[in-house]
Amino acid sequence: MADEGKGGRWKSRENRPAISAQELFDRQPPYALEAEMCLLGSLILEPKIIPDALPLVRSAKDFYDDKHGHIYQAIIDLYDQRNTGDLVQLIDMLRDRKVLDLCGGVDYLETLANSVPAATNAPHFARIVGEKAKLRRLIDTAGQIIYDAYHTGELGPEGAREVLDKAEMAVFEIAQETAATDPQSLAELLELEMRRIETADFEGGGYSGVATGYYDLDEMLRGFQPGEFIIIAARPSMGKCLTADSEIVCRDGSVTTIEELCQRQSGEIPTLHDNMKLAWATPSAFINDGLKPAFEVTTRLGRRIRTTITHPFLTIDGWTPLGNLQVGAKIAVPRVLHVQGTRELPEHRIKLLAYLIGDGGLTGTTPRFTNSNPRIAADFAAAVEAFGGMTTTLSSTREGEAPSWRISRDDGATLAAREAFASALRHELARANLTQQSVAQAVGVSKATLTHWTQAQTVPDEAAFAKLCMVLNVQPAALAPDLLSARHNAPSPLTSWLSELGLMGKGSHDKCVPACIFTLPREQLALFLNRLFATDGWATALASGQSQLGYASVNERLARQVQHLLLRFGIIASLKQRWIKYRDARRCSWQLDITDATSIRTFIEEIGIFGKEPALQRVSLALAQRRPQTNRDLVPVEIWPRIEQAKGEMSWSQLARTIGASTNLHVGSRALSRTRLAKIADALHDQSLSQLASSDIYWDEIVSIEPLGMRQVYDLTIPATHNFVANDVCVHNTALAMNLAEQMAMGGLIAGQQSGKQSPVGFFSLEMSKGAIVQRLLSARSGVSGQALRGGHKIPDRDLRELIIAAEDLKHAPIYIDDSPDLTVLNLRARARRMAAQYGIKCIMIDYLQLMSAPGAARESRQVEVSTISRGVKSLARELNVPVVCLSQLNRGSENREGNRPRMSDLRESGSIEQDADVVILLHREEYYHVQNEDWKMENPDKVGIAELIIAKQRNGPTGVVKLAWDNKTTRFKSLDQHSQASGAGYDMPAAPKSSPKSNSGYSSPSQAAADFGGGPSWIQGGAQPFEANTSDAPFDVNIKPQTPGSSFANRPKTGPPTYHRDGGGSDQRPEME
Repeated sequence: MADEGKGGRWKSRENRPAISAQELFDRQPPYALEAEMCLLGSLILEPKIIPDALPLVRSAKDFYDDKHGHIYQAIIDLYDQRNTGDLVQLIDMLRDRKVLDLCGGVDYLETLANSVPAATNAPHFARIVGEKAKLRRLIDTAGQIIYDAYHTGELGPEGAREVLDKAEMAVFEIAQETAATDPQSLAELLELEMRRIETADFEGGGYSGVATGYYDLDEMLRGFQPGEFIIIAARPSMGKCLTADSEIVCRDGSVTTIEELCQRQSGEIPTLHDNMKLAWATPSAFINDGLKPAFEVTTRLGRRIRTTITHPFLTIDGWTPLGNLQVGAKIAVPRVLHVQGTRELPEHRIKLLAYLIGDGGLTGTTPRFTNSNPRIAADFAAAVEAFGGMTTTLSSTREGEAPSWRISRDDGATLAAREAFASALRHELARANLTQQSVAQAVGVSKATLTHWTQAQTVPDEAAFAKLCMVLNVQPAALAPDLLSARHNAPSPLTSWLSELGLMGKGSHDKCVPACIFTLPREQLALFLNRLFATDGWATALASGQSQLGYASVNERLARQVQHLLLRFGIIASLKQRWIKYRDARRCSWQLDITDATSIRTFIEEIGIFGKEPALQRVSLALAQRRPQTNRDLVPVEIWPRIEQAKGEMSWSQLARTIGASTNLHVGSRALSRTRLAKIADALHDQSLSQLASSDIYWDEIVSIEPLGMRQVYDLTIPATHNFVANDVCVHNTALAMNLAEQMAMGGLIAGQQSGKQSPVGFFSLEMSKGAIVQRLLSARSGVSGQALRGGHKIPDRDLRELIIAAEDLKHAPIYIDDSPDLTVLNLRARARRMAAQYGIKCIMIDYLQLMSAPGAARESRQVEVSTISRGVKSLARELNVPVVCLSQLNRGSENREGNRPRMSDLRESGSIEQDADVVILLHREEYYHVQNEDWKMENPDKVGIAELIIAKQRNGPTGVVKLAWDNKTTRFKSLDQHSQASGAGYDMPAAPKSSPKSNSGYSSPSQAAADFGGGPSWIQGGAQPFEANTSDAPFDVNIKPQTPGSSFANRPKTGPPTYHRDGGGSDQRPEME
């Protein structure tokens, strides 16, 4: 074509002439009529060469001229029918198909036959025809892409992605078109297979797939095979669960329990980002985790949360499981919740709720209100009047007691409502031209009763009223918009409203803030708190100059709700239990104290206390005369190592002078105020310290950790941040996958070894950020604790050297990480294709399957969506011819099973996943279920630190169990000096030992290889003798030293009942990859 020129094969985009899209489409598409004619002539002359042309010209559509396509199809059909395919038979077939004239008749066919002197050049002509056809298909595809791009609206919100995926797939298919291969003899196929085996033995340690670095796993799978869809499933890594009653605030201001949130499967909740600021996030998974041992954690501020022992809390050193925390530890809690409700209420209703919750009596037939402040009493009466239909009556004025008012129906309002109903009824009777007698009979009442209705003496009950509206053919609201107020014996409107809110009938120990308050706008929420503090709140300025605001209630739940509502304004209040004298006894009271100067000022400016303004003025004056300081709102003393690292060569005295402080900064001995930390951060130009100083978190001290026994627990998965706020405490939400990715990329070897043949890996993480993944890799390869990397402490020189070595090794590991949290099947395929084309990846890993989405299928059901995802991943593996490894979740089935061993049926949404997967591996750590059971650990030392990979399904090989060692500190799985047990039927027999005259791995001895790999099968290197039966009852020692060639090994017993070994042998949370 015209693209070749003097400057090279392809002209640069800048040098190409500007051509409009219309001009491009008006051009003649690529074709070669002469080549088509010569090819057809050759085939007519010599039908025996048809097999040479068929792989190059796939069908009649490859011909530009339609008549040539008809002729080619007829030639091919004659060949399929095993006819001679001469010119006479060709003419007859075209005539029978009524296309002979369309093909130019007999004369044209004879011209074709005579247009070539010999048929030997047929493959050359076929190649030209095929290439031109491919270019035309590319042009047609481009046209379809343009059309689809202009019509994305027809495809819904995911239109652009679907168009991109479709376009990429279409172009990829054209690029990957391969000619059909000729039949091959068994001898040829055997030669190719032996060559592949020899190559695998030389380059891959004997594995035809991608080596994982785990000897036993590679022996059983022969590495991860190209084109296979592999599932690695497990229970959650850390059982990160909260009890069902844990409360979570949603973006609209409503407060719900985690159980309710998991049931409705939707909602935006607060999460803490890396910049230490709270924002809103939507959970990607809602997990019912069954019954588990729970613990109650209480902080100095009185905040409380109930969780499992392994649930992480944020400390200054990073996320730390509860099991590693003690009383006195400082954990992060929100210092403010940025909630903006939008559902307004009339102001008089907000006031009434606050007053009646604080000083109301709601256990009688009518509400009562008791308060001695005349301003508050007058404000309450005005709110009752604004409510309508109600009146207040002073019912108690005994000396020594506060005045009390009864709120009842206003008789005048009742009479007015009856008059309105009677007037409307008379009007409707006249309009309908009906007699009272006929209407009374139709409604089922006497004429006298109907007369009383029209005279406003009585009103109908609900059933009679409904029949009356039907007979008169009128809407109830038109006939009696406020019929309830017109009934003497019915509950008053206020009583009915309070009943709807769940307040009526509740005593002081049971009243709580109704749901409608939590969704109020900020100004109305401030009004509610203002009037609530007017009842049971106070403001005090002590002679010492200290100031305090407070609120007290005998109701713990109410006090905690008020504490939470104050947090929405950034007001830090501590909750304490007090015992107070009441008459002749002592009663429990829950007291909220606000002592922080900033919180007090915020309260005065934004909320206030109605009727107690003079007290607030005294507090404001006291604050103005006192230098601001705090002994509670401090950044923990553990921050000093991070400051030391940030200051570098600067001396402490120089830093003190820079921030204008005394030379004694009390380094390492005193906690820092946020203000001082901000100054230090500015002086050192350290962004992380600056973020910490201006964060949305308050460092609260744990004062108690109490066991609760077994409780129903739930968890949420939050993409990217992996944490959320529950009960006003920050709580947190893949290491086998990372170990596999690292070892495959490093040639199937682990830290300390010379790298073998590397296999580029594409890692798609929907759960962890790129930074977190890199931390995991560094920790696992260097052996330095991940906690140390996250904490920011000064790292010891020895560990630092190990980190530098590990980073240098990993720098050469071809791992390509994509941490997009909203991965769909469409963009997974698109990104994976680009990875394959750009980096030549040999394996794809996805963390994890249930976080992926298929928006189109999701509109039908979750089952359909998972099925679509599973098929998409399977087709991707076949398309790119690489193994695709997906992490998946297990449900709680195994937790109700003795030994807790998972089975393949425990896979969440397992139907399509189980069917599509070529290999299913179930990860099981029995120790996980006994993490706090020291007796179990003593009785089962062989299971401590051990993980099992249960090969529950392998489409093209055996199943069985592979045991690995688990290092919790570095989150790394390591090989054991033990072989997996497998056989062809149920795997009750050990695998036959293998021997080899020489090593294929490059190591001088199996001891060296096993040591470098953390232990390995004794028969990898050769020289191993047949296994002897193990007659001992002693448990297997996981720390047994590698044996030298020629040693004998006892057959190791399998873990768990034999019936579990075939299908494996679990809850619906994050997989146990950590």
